[in-house]
Amino acid sequence: MQAVNFFFVNALLFASLIAVVGVPVLYVTQPSTEEGQRESRRKIYSIAAVWVVLVFITGIVSSLV
Repeated sequence: MQAVNFFFVNALLFASLIAVVGVPVLYVTQPSTEEGQRESRRKIYSIAAVWVVLVFITGIVSSLV
């Protein structure tokens, strides 16, 4: 069970790193067109959703360990 917890904690750490670096880069490199901005926002929302899911999974798994 600790190996599963270790996996999810490291996945959360990696997702946090991607969010800290990736979100500002996506904002700076947004194209001026509406379609390009929509695509960048979709990527940012996807990163945030993955991070939130990993937080919940890590909390559940760590409470079981």
